[in-house]
Amino acid sequence: MTMWLPDLTDRQGPKYLAIADAIGDAITQGMLSDGAKLPPQRNLAYDLGVTLGTVTRAYAEARRRGLVGGEVGRGTYVQSPGDHQPDGFIALAPEQADEINFAHASALTSKPGRQLSQTLKDVADLPEIQQLVGYQFETGLPHHREAGAVWLRRAGLSASAENIAITNGAQHGLLVTLMALTQPGDTVLAESLSYPGFIQLAQQLGLRLEPVDMDDQGILPDALAEAQHRTSARLLYCMPTIHNPTAAMMSPERMAELAAATRALNLTVLEDDVWSGHLEGQIQPLSTLIPERAYYITSLSKTMAAGLRIGYVMAPDEYVERIRSMVRLTSWLAAPVMAEIASRWINDGTGEALARWQMGAIGARFAIANEFLGDLNPTHHPAGHYVWVQLPEPWRASDFKAEAESRGVLLLTGESFAVGRAPAPHAVRLGISKPDTEEQVRRGLEILADILRSGPGGGLQVV
Repeated sequence: MTMWLPDLTDRQGPKYLAIADAIGDAITQGMLSDGAKLPPQRNLAYDLGVTLGTVTRAYAEARRRGLVGGEVGRGTYVQSPGDHQPDGFIALAPEQADEINFAHASALTSKPGRQLSQTLKDVADLPEIQQLVGYQFETGLPHHREAGAVWLRRAGLSASAENIAITNGAQHGLLVTLMALTQPGDTVLAESLSYPGFIQLAQQLGLRLEPVDMDDQGILPDALAEAQHRTSARLLYCMPTIHNPTAAMMSPERMAELAAATRALNLTVLEDDVWSGHLEGQIQPLSTLIPERAYYITSLSKTMAAGLRIGYVMAPDEYVERIRSMVRLTSWLAAPVMAEIASRWINDGTGEALARWQMGAIGARFAIANEFLGDLNPTHHPAGHYVWVQLPEPWRASDFKAEAESRGVLLLTGESFAVGRAPAPHAVRLGISKPDTEEQVRRGLEILADILRSGPGGGLQVV
């Protein structure tokens, strides 16, 4: 570790910005070289006489500027300019043996792994297996597109092989749809809290994001109208079904109001719905009400297996080829072997069985979360993989995250989901599906409950 301590004597403004500025100056002046390890956050807080949360925010700001990088358990290091990964995208860092990762909401893996083994054997015996190893100029074999349409029809959508495009997961679906519909400088409306992967895509494409106020059902139609009139935006991105991160669910009445508002405002809608595979048509997607202006984006990664990188975009008939052209531009095609596995699992009932198994297994983890955090009224949906927890006073989300990470528990705060300059609530999202076992979930939640009982600064010893 580099023996470096910033001098804040003549620096004005918030302490966390002063520390971030000092890091930048030290790099420029050669006091901190590429790869140098910065002091642990807790140590630096003690040496400077500031709170742990202040140092956490300073390091986060330095990371946003591309000055530093690092992983929990390994420390924070000075980055070379070429190593910078833009802020907003949540990378999967190599996990430590004693680390409990609540930062991601990925599907459980044990049963899908066993099923994959058998399916790969079946695929290997295909007489026409050569069609899975060549280019597909139509961006997906016909029976792969038809299987995707079957999956979307389960959600109540009027899907056919002709009006969907196959993508490498929903993230890729968002990318190609944004590329097809926007130009740099365009404004896109979105819930004030939104999926970080979408936020990062918008930034990379040079789009301006405008937050729209929401309540416990999601986006507010009146707020949507106000934002559209103020910005003249033509595109809305939203998650009406199991919103990420709040798990908000739109009622049918609110869904109808939102559909009417988008028509009145002449908005095109990107509906992100990666959880519908768990619901088997129980919830009517927004796209069913406005098919002429909606692009419905989903994938199989949450309902079947995280590594099954197959997604589907259903677009208005006259625009679907534009989406497929963006698929060809960005990756040529979705991997045919993956699309074959997905098609088999959809058609033989494996996909539905895996979706039901995922919900059952996650349900046991929700019960553990309620055991430890029930007095905070955590928000979740049985078909989701995460819990949204509003932190009690006087906790700041950054302080809580810093304390959790110091004890080996990773999580995300509301700041990771804030759109534009929208205020971030002092809340955390816990992806309880990411740890391998229920015992790890229990151990991580015990740690978080202990931190809450101790209160801010309860784990900091001053000598």
